[in-house]
Amino acid sequence: MITLKKKFSDSYNFLYNKKAIVRVDLNIPITNGKIVDDTRIQKIIPTIKILLEKKASIVLITHLGRPNGNWDEKFSLKEIASEVSLIIGEEIYFEKMNINKIESEYLDNLFKDFKIVLLENIRFYKEEEKNDKKFVKKISSFGDVFINECFSCCHRNHASISGIPTYLPSFPGKLLEDEILNLKNLVLSSNIENNIAVLGGAKISTKLKIIDFYAKNYSQVIIGGAMANTFLSALGNEIGNSLYEKKMVKTATDLLSIYGDKILLPKDVVVTSKKDENLMLIKNIDEVEKDHVIMDIGPQTRMSFYNEIIKAENLLWNGPLGFFEKTPFDAGTNYVLKGVKNNKFKNFFSVAGGGDTISLLKKGGFFDCFSFVSTGGGAFLEFIQRGNSLPGLNSLNN
Repeated sequence: MITLKKKFSDSYNFLYNKKAIVRVDLNIPITNGKIVDDTRIQKIIPTIKILLEKKASIVLITHLGRPNGNWDEKFSLKEIASEVSLIIGEEIYFEKMNINKIESEYLDNLFKDFKIVLLENIRFYKEEEKNDKKFVKKISSFGDVFINECFSCCHRNHASISGIPTYLPSFPGKLLEDEILNLKNLVLSSNIENNIAVLGGAKISTKLKIIDFYAKNYSQVIIGGAMANTFLSALGNEIGNSLYEKKMVKTATDLLSIYGDKILLPKDVVVTSKKDENLMLIKNIDEVEKDHVIMDIGPQTRMSFYNEIIKAENLLWNGPLGFFEKTPFDAGTNYVLKGVKNNKFKNFFSVAGGGDTISLLKKGGFFDCFSFVSTGGGAFLEFIQRGNSLPGLNSLNN
């Protein structure tokens, strides 16, 4: 398990009147040019404030979406720069110039009038994902010290993640420190009774190792969402026209043969029909028909999952248990989440993160019920699976 050799506070001696390159994650949901969820912005504010207190000038680097190395206006940060500035509470200058044309002296002049400069989407450049050495050297020239506040990308060997530390003194940000501390506590709490992992979403293929890890080390693994459909199919159940991974049925069968007594699956479900989308029925698993589409867990399953969670000592939550984006198919997820809110264990420790988890917690009003909510996305799962080999973390220790 990775241990950070440096702390954010170790950077303080490098900050006074210096330029700090801060890699953040502003890959946030946007609708009609407006920020829908500002969680990731709120989480970096403490680091930004401390850097400013230490008289550092800040160069913010982030990505937005997946423009695949192309200059795509719909992924430009100009759409959100002013709103990010308002949320952080500090004036931010958005620099639209091509990074390859920016010189350090140009930034020095900007910093005479502004404390924070936000560069254009780093993924507009093919060199970013290639971790191109020339590109790394270029962006490293913009600062005197590097702060990694982007845990969500630490599983990627990109220029702005693992490249810059080869040129500059580099340190974790406050948020990154919190992510590692809380996820380490979760992983190290394995082999304890009444530990539960709740895994939802669509694909087994992206969560295979995490299912194996928690089924091996935790007392129960609750599986919902479309991922549960693959397990139900592996057991020979009819799942109709429901979303599932046909190629992963054999894998699900193998997991059930090893950990069948630990894996909890839905006993009843809420279904619709492709013939009649207004149809909504509650069906036991053995009652699902060929034209049905499973959309949510049923009332028996909700109560069963809830009763397990209120007794848990430690909990990992990743992903929805149904098609939560569409009411009323968020009801199952929300009911089970009440178990987190009503947990009876005095020292209950709960961590949520990955994929759509933040969105579903915000939508249902359960965000503050967890001990810690990770902004990690894919890195959240990668850390749990292979915490000692994430490029972004290893580079900080070199």
